[in-house]
Amino acid sequence: MKNYFLLLLLVTGSVFSQNANTLKKTALRDAKATSKASVDRNLSQMLKYTHPNIFDAFGQEQLMETMNDNFRTMDAQNIKVKKSKIEEVAELKKEGKEYRCLIKNTVEMDFSGRSVVIKGSLFGFYDSKKSQWYFVESNKLLDDPDTQKLFPNFKTDIEIPLDEHIAEN
Repeated sequence: MKNYFLLLLLVTGSVFSQNANTLKKTALRDAKATSKASVDRNLSQMLKYTHPNIFDAFGQEQLMETMNDNFRTMDAQNIKVKKSKIEEVAELKKEGKEYRCLIKNTVEMDFSGRSVVIKGSLFGFYDSKKSQWYFVESNKLLDDPDTQKLFPNFKTDIEIPLDEHIAEN
C-alpha cells in the first residue's frame, strides 16, 4: 500500500511540474505577444489579451476608442514606447479555480527626448478553455480605483511589486 501511495505522489508531482512548465511557457508566449502588440500599437492583438472583466465592462468599440485616445495623447506629448521586454515568469500559482502569474517586464520610453525605463510587471489570469492568458498591469490592481472596481474582492498570495521608474540621461 505504501508503494502505491508513493507512486501516486510521484506521478501527481510530475504531472503538476509538467503542467506548471507548460503554463509558464504559454504565459511567456502570451505576455510577449501582448508586449509586442503594445509597442506596435496593434489594437486587435491588444484586445485579444485584455481580461474579460475589462472587455465586458467597456466593450470592444469603447476599448479601441480609449486606446486610440491614449496613443494620440502620447503622440501629442511626444511620448514613445521604444522597447518592451518580457523578463520572466516571477511566480505562478493556482488560486481558487484559476492559474495566475506575475510576469516581470521592462519598458523603455522616450519622454520628449528624455529616456525612462520602467521595471514593472503584468498580472496574468489563465483561461483554461482557451489555453490563453489575459493580463492586467499589476500595479493597477494595487492602486487604481477603476481597475479595482473591475476586480472586486481581488485577493492573491502572489506578491505584486510596485513599478520602478529609472530616468536616464
